[in-house]
Amino acid sequence: MSNNIFEIERISASDFFYRNRSLAGFDNPVKATYTIVRELVENALDACELAGRPPKIMVVLREEGPSGGDGSSVYRIRVIDNGIGLSEEEIPEAFGSVFASSKYRLVQSRGTFGLGGTMAILYGQITTNKPFRVVSAKDGRLAHEFVMKIDIENNRPVIISERRVSSVKGPLTLVEFWFEGKYRRARRKIVEYLQQTAMVTPYADLLFIDPDGMVFLFTRSTDEMPPPPREAKFHPKGVDMELLRRLIKSTRS
Repeated sequence: MSNNIFEIERISASDFFYRNRSLAGFDNPVKATYTIVRELVENALDACELAGRPPKIMVVLREEGPSGGDGSSVYRIRVIDNGIGLSEEEIPEAFGSVFASSKYRLVQSRGTFGLGGTMAILYGQITTNKPFRVVSAKDGRLAHEFVMKIDIENNRPVIISERRVSSVKGPLTLVEFWFEGKYRRARRKIVEYLQQTAMVTPYADLLFIDPDGMVFLFTRSTDEMPPPPREAKFHPKGVDMELLRRLIKSTRS
């Protein structure tokens, strides 16, 4: 590192959020615990709605042991959904890179920036130094398992191991990692979030098993799914010169 304090430095997107994690809702262990559950559930809901099937989402949170002297504990979270799933080629980029997302379109969704789920994984890595695990497959295909870490300085996935899981077929996505948090102080807010989510998504099955062994089950009351959102066109009033230049460059007419 240079001693010149005026030297211009370029950092990656993941390095920026590593240094400024509070911008993504990871201010402290209590808020981080709630944010992790919320972001992973919302990612799962989006994936299921994109597939056009009623969501079945399971969240399991386990306490692995004490952490530092501030009362935090190390938790292991596992989230499983029956969404659209990812191929072998898509998994590393989707989970191992900040701002890698399929949501950069004018389509209504819960997430936009490809940030929340990856930031949850990134927070787990920087607080426990443990890798994360992803198992995913598209409908009817064999699943692939990846154990990875995020190269924070270069914003890219580092694959530790990968294998085909011949006993598991899609559609599914499983995400598992460890993080430092304070669940009991965040429990009320987490349960309230799940209750409210169940009310606005009556077509979803949500199962949450907390570190104390309590089971929160919200079963769906209908099989009818809302129609999928359609991609919108830009409103003329919101088009600036940069967007106009991009549209002209990309058009084939």
